[in-house]
Amino acid sequence: MFTKRKNKIINFSLLIGLVILPWVLIIFYVMTLAHPRYISTADVVVKQVSDTAVPTAGGLSALLGVNSTSKEDATYLTEYILSNDMIKRLDQRFHFRDAYYIDGSDPIYEIAPDATQEELLEYFKDRVHIDLDEQSYVLTVTTEGFSPEYALQLNQAILKESEQFVNRISQQVAQDQLSFAETQLKEAEDRLNSSKEQLLNYQNENEIFDPQANAQLVNQLIGSLQAQLASLRTEERQLLSYLNPDAPQVVSLRSQISAVEEQIAQEQTKLTSPNTTKLNRQAVQFESIKADVEFATELYKLSLSSLEKARLEAFRKMKNLIVISAPYEAEEATYPRHMYIIWTSLALLLVLYGFVRLVMAVIKDHRS
Repeated sequence: MFTKRKNKIINFSLLIGLVILPWVLIIFYVMTLAHPRYISTADVVVKQVSDTAVPTAGGLSALLGVNSTSKEDATYLTEYILSNDMIKRLDQRFHFRDAYYIDGSDPIYEIAPDATQEELLEYFKDRVHIDLDEQSYVLTVTTEGFSPEYALQLNQAILKESEQFVNRISQQVAQDQLSFAETQLKEAEDRLNSSKEQLLNYQNENEIFDPQANAQLVNQLIGSLQAQLASLRTEERQLLSYLNPDAPQVVSLRSQISAVEEQIAQEQTKLTSPNTTKLNRQAVQFESIKADVEFATELYKLSLSSLEKARLEAFRKMKNLIVISAPYEAEEATYPRHMYIIWTSLALLLVLYGFVRLVMAVIKDHRS
């Protein structure tokens, strides 16, 4: 009899200590100490300015033309929103340590005025929630505040900073691409100008426009002279068939033949000889310089094309933050959810009480 009464007292004490007393404290905290918290929510997505790819996405992505959005963009933006950089940018305006501290009566959801930067970062992550839709890559940004105005203004500020972040990153990538293409174009232009200048200097120094063309003209002249020489020698043979070699006609003809042979020799020396001013050497040097000009011209054309492609690619990769659902000012507090917390805590406390009773029963059985 005494043992049963003792067990009842123990069980009642456990019920008081594990269920009733904690539940009363929870009710007291929720109803009197916990400050009301308001939320503001916005839905956003990162969208490319242009995309030449054929749209294949459906639903919201197809509607917005954001077939090029990716989880990577959404992840980067999420990390930035929940970073120290975001806190430092906004803290001067929103004064988080002051705004999230009222009177110290709510130790769970208030932050200490002297909280460290690390503590503020963890607290900020609890007050700002980012949810990602894995299919459409839409980000839902939710902010909490002890007043609806504060929650709304904080959400709007986060969206503004996020838009600047997206623009800044995409512009930086585009600028890097354009800078590289412009550098390549400048180098190609300098090389082309240098090779052109070298060609002009060579023409001016040698007083010749095109050694190759001159060589062709000389070759044509030599060919003409050789044909004339052949004709004169034929005529000489005809004269010698009925005149003496000392005949005036033969002597005159031979004088013409000698003059033509001498002229042919002179013209041939213009083409080939050890002299550095001869046309064959000049033609080789000129062709080398000319080839360098042609190569530099083609390189310049390729650089122009690459720059244009880089501009198009940079524009295509530009991204904007599209606000699908703008944040709004709440009319009533979302947290704390009084009834949910009260009844959920009671259920959990009863589960704890039952577990303790079970453990005690098992221990008692082992002892007996």
